[in-house]
Amino acid sequence: MATINRKWVVRSRPIDKVEVSNFSLDEEPVPEPGDGQVLLRSEVLTVNPPMRMALVSGGITGKPYPIGRTMYGGGLARVVQSRHVDFSEGDLIQGELGWQEYSVIDPRKRLGVKKVKAPVGLPETTLMHVLGSSGATAWFGIHEFARPKAGDTFVVSTAAGSVGAIVCQLARLAGCRVIGIAGSDAKCAWVRDELGAAGVINYRTQNVEAELKVLCPNGIDIYFDNVGGEILDTVLGQIAFGARVVLCGGTSQYNHDLEWYGPKNYFNLVYKQATMSGFYVSNFAHRNEEATSRLTSLLKAGSLRYTEDVLHGIENVPLALIRILKGENFGVPLIKLV
Repeated sequence: MATINRKWVVRSRPIDKVEVSNFSLDEEPVPEPGDGQVLLRSEVLTVNPPMRMALVSGGITGKPYPIGRTMYGGGLARVVQSRHVDFSEGDLIQGELGWQEYSVIDPRKRLGVKKVKAPVGLPETTLMHVLGSSGATAWFGIHEFARPKAGDTFVVSTAAGSVGAIVCQLARLAGCRVIGIAGSDAKCAWVRDELGAAGVINYRTQNVEAELKVLCPNGIDIYFDNVGGEILDTVLGQIAFGARVVLCGGTSQYNHDLEWYGPKNYFNLVYKQATMSGFYVSNFAHRNEEATSRLTSLLKAGSLRYTEDVLHGIENVPLALIRILKGENFGVPLIKLV
């Protein structure tokens, strides 16, 4: 086992976009676990766009993440030394690990860190997306808020993202006509050819408003929003009567989270007798098993596809966050440390 732990520490707040210089890669001795504690070695970490808000506005907490603290982040780790009766060397652990190679946890005090095992025949990394928070977000967003019906025109932004890709497929399986919005020709082709969307729009090279009028001539019945900003506003201008708009994320706004873009077309919700609902997946944590069970069945049946955007080494964790904020990732962002 290594004797040095490398970790990324927050050193400054982004002025505009996140930079590697907002963090420092520090070294310290690998900590020894005390009574009732376990030592973990991180194997895979992930990043997500709301981390940008945590660094500046504080996001949902309203308290900016502290300077000088190891940056937070979830992942998968292996127990390398245990002084806890319920944990053994080799156990797979999922939860909040931080941007570091090694960590010591006290399972009695660290909520949300748990022993896990991937379903037979599925990769362990699926626990971090389709069978994790991304899958749960898609599942509850669709079934609790979108409420799709066969024949609905269903538009999804960031359709090639970790949540959007699952939403596209669940909507299609529900009998909807899916229109995906993504940020490159390669992503659009994947959404169309692999995920089964009836139409796709490259928001970087095409006029979204004009393309939606062509692809959704009778209006948009459901919009699953992952970006906010001008695209949300554009869609609100083309919703159908009784439409459901589901607010999941705001990727286009996270670099400006102290000055959010306000939609001008919101009053169309009144004219169309439509609903716009926001939701936070953590509020459905008590029902995670419901989503995981159904998504596992779909994965094993070959009804769900996914792709992973993998970087290697602790050195590349900030880069993974920068890439996802720029829309440069293609698939679920993962950083493999072993």
